[in-house]
Amino acid sequence: MSRLISTLLFIILTLSVSAQHSIQSTVFDAKNGLPLEMATVRLLSSKDSSLVKGCQTDLKGAFMLEKIKEGNYILIISSVGYNEQTRNVTMEKKDILLKSFQLIENVKVLKEVDVKGTAAQLVVKGDTIEYNATAFKTQENAVVEDLLKKLPGVEISTDGKITVNGQEVKKIRVDGKKFFGDDVEMTTKNIPADMIDKIQVLEQKSDMALLTGFEDNDTERIINLTTKSNRKKGTFGNISAGAGIDTNNDFRYDGNANINLMNNDVQTSVVAGANNLNTTRSSRGRFGGAGQNSGITETQNIGLNNNTIVNPKLKFGGNVTFNHSNNTGETNTVKDSYLKESVYNDSTYTKTNNESYNTNLTLELEWKIDSLNTLVFQPNISHSLSNSTSSRNFLYQTNNDTTSWGNSNNNGNGSSLSGGFNLIYSRKFLSKKGRTFTANLQSGFSDSNNESFNYSLKNTVSNQRIVDQFTTNNSNKYNYSIRMSYVEPLWNNKNLLEASISIRNTTTTSEKLQYNTTDPNAHLLLERDAYISEANFDSAYSNNFKNIFYSEALELNYRFYQQNFNLMLGVKGEPSQTINERIYKNGQIISNNYGVFNFSPTGRFQYNFGKKEFARIDYRGQTEQPSITQMQPVKNNSNLMNETVGNPELNPAYSQNLRLFYSVFNDKTFSSFSTMIGGTATKDALVSNSIYDPTGKQYNQTVNANVIPYSVEGNIMYNTPIIQKRLHFNTSTQLGYSTRYGYTSKGVATDDIDIEHLMLGDLSETRRLSGSEQLSLTFTNDFLEIGTRGNVRYSDSKNNLSATQNTTWDWTGSGNIVVRLPYSINISSDINYTTHEGYANFDQNELIWNASIDKTLFKGKGTIAFKATDILRQRLNIRQIIGDNYIQYSSFNTLPAYFLVTFSYKIAKFNGNTSKADFNNRENRFGPGMRGGEGGGEMRMRNSGGDGGGFDRGF
Repeated sequence: MSRLISTLLFIILTLSVSAQHSIQSTVFDAKNGLPLEMATVRLLSSKDSSLVKGCQTDLKGAFMLEKIKEGNYILIISSVGYNEQTRNVTMEKKDILLKSFQLIENVKVLKEVDVKGTAAQLVVKGDTIEYNATAFKTQENAVVEDLLKKLPGVEISTDGKITVNGQEVKKIRVDGKKFFGDDVEMTTKNIPADMIDKIQVLEQKSDMALLTGFEDNDTERIINLTTKSNRKKGTFGNISAGAGIDTNNDFRYDGNANINLMNNDVQTSVVAGANNLNTTRSSRGRFGGAGQNSGITETQNIGLNNNTIVNPKLKFGGNVTFNHSNNTGETNTVKDSYLKESVYNDSTYTKTNNESYNTNLTLELEWKIDSLNTLVFQPNISHSLSNSTSSRNFLYQTNNDTTSWGNSNNNGNGSSLSGGFNLIYSRKFLSKKGRTFTANLQSGFSDSNNESFNYSLKNTVSNQRIVDQFTTNNSNKYNYSIRMSYVEPLWNNKNLLEASISIRNTTTTSEKLQYNTTDPNAHLLLERDAYISEANFDSAYSNNFKNIFYSEALELNYRFYQQNFNLMLGVKGEPSQTINERIYKNGQIISNNYGVFNFSPTGRFQYNFGKKEFARIDYRGQTEQPSITQMQPVKNNSNLMNETVGNPELNPAYSQNLRLFYSVFNDKTFSSFSTMIGGTATKDALVSNSIYDPTGKQYNQTVNANVIPYSVEGNIMYNTPIIQKRLHFNTSTQLGYSTRYGYTSKGVATDDIDIEHLMLGDLSETRRLSGSEQLSLTFTNDFLEIGTRGNVRYSDSKNNLSATQNTTWDWTGSGNIVVRLPYSINISSDINYTTHEGYANFDQNELIWNASIDKTLFKGKGTIAFKATDILRQRLNIRQIIGDNYIQYSSFNTLPAYFLVTFSYKIAKFNGNTSKADFNNRENRFGPGMRGGEGGGEMRMRNSGGDGGGFDRGF
């Protein structure tokens, strides 16, 4: 009898335990979408309001209440400074995953604890840096780029490249959503600075990684801009127009419009602009990647961006843009090539005019078919037209003795059409929590057609050579890839195993046809009929080329997560096959096939020492496929001093990357410290092989290096307020060391140079040490901002074939002041002094002084401003490039000093602050195993509806 009673008691106890399940959810700040750490979670009994269980949220705002019996409960979420939220919960025979909580700030409480002065400049949450936009004063009508330039650790180069603490940022999101795709300049140069609340610098995983929970090669450092909470519903934006004159008495103009239509679930932005001030407000309209200070650029652009939430299961968006740019440039270049026992030097003066038209359409759709299935579809298409003219004068010397001189004129035009899609499907399984299957299919195509006229004259001591040719080059490219991932929880949801397989194919065909003529007037007419004939056809410089590249990858990854640390380890095998086929116009066909196998481990380990301190180490390998230009085995003599030929036997390059991060933030003093050190080594690196004939002419081909180039870099950033919320200090230090390899030989007789099998030159090794130090000090209050910044950059490079050591220094000191006077008058001024040392004959100093004054009119809606740039007329534009076997210095013409009067009008009509479909109140898609925090470094854009605590890729 006692055994029977014991057995019954055991069965009852077992059933009772098995009936206990968990409650999971996440807690976010409704204003900025960031997770709330240390929020209090209380579960009360509905019968008597007694406390059943409680906990606090982790670094990602996630929580889990385990072993909850069946019944009715009251769940209460609270945090200091926020309104409390309550939700009724019924626990049945299954785990519950609740829609996330969006806590709203308690404005009354916040006002009671308000402190006079500006906010802290920045806070660090894990590996996310969050800048407070209100702590940085900007001029009226300033755009996001003006704001970014004031942030500690942020730098924007003349060509628009953004780096934060030495790491490049290639994408920007607005409230977690895509704004004109990945066109950074459409965001930074169109959105008004005064609509930004926070600037977050964080890591964004790929769409695939967000669904699987396992990182891949596509994780990137991005910037997310959060808008002010009162901009959620209504119409707002800026319209501005300006006109002026430069010191050459040329007319200067600038017009821009940014209109945002917000209706909770539907967000639409329209941007348009035109100027001749070297302001490229879209990178898609920039010809050939020219920097904003390289020459004189006139641009026009218009674009439409939309994000729409149809319902919680269906969201779509996209953008369409049109851009036109015209750039006129003049460049002086001095290039020293490294050779044994001698120096080849060439000096070149070039004038160019480049014009381009670009149209782009990108769409995106996300459909949550049900609670288990998700589909993402992203199609795109673009079209471009371009034309260019250039003239060039050159002088080549060997050990200061002239070997050749001459000039060339080129005229070309082209068109291209490209498009593709990205399709992702993800499925979760009810049979086992955490089990997922994800498939990603990508496909794309491009078709380009180009033609050019080239007339070149080369003189040597003994003869003269003239080339007058017409060339057409048509290429087609098609690619597809598929990756499938299967994630299986092991003995619990903290241990997961991913197996993935991927296949990638790229097929490229290219046809080059070249015609030469001896007609002395042909280059004056620039007509196709004057060149195209059977007699003028040049079979030696014409051919068809086809390249087929396959690669496969098999990965096995393991992931373990707990509160204080997480670990991911994996192995990857990646074989690849290359098939090349050459068809010459004389009927000859040459084909060659070869394969490569690369194997590498992957790993990531992160340890959270506390809520505001973490360390992480990453390691990963990646393959780089040669371009069709590098592989196509057809000679190119359009430049009589530099003849290039493709190399069809190139192997893909394979790089291995290792990085270590450490970050800590003191939330009492608002000081932060972060450091990073990383290194890259590349097997089969794609480098230059340059062979010079006695006249200095260069025959150039890309080859695989038989040695491994590597680089090591590190940076340290420290930021602290000296006077709380008034005076801020920042220091940023960077140091790097790298080796580059190439091959080069001098004075090779022309008869000994075989273009089909170009000889390998002597090994050229360039070692470079570089470093920089930046110090800044900023004083801010409601009426005044004064900032100072000092920066020094050092570069030292030495090549084994040259006795010359190339050392450059750039010393920069700058200051800025913004004064807000009565009667809505603001005065702004900035001054920047730079001295350059070591830039060959370009060593010069410059002192750039800009100033503006503006007055607000019409109850704050209108602003009239007077702006003067480069008042002292000292702007320079010089650049250093260190190649595989050369060093080059260039100076460019730049925009003269100018004066501009502008008027701008603000459109601001708002209907409310928030809604049920607020930007940061969207249902998220979670990757399995992402329940806790990885230092807060991943983007959290929508709230969860999946297994564990993850984040969304943005839209």
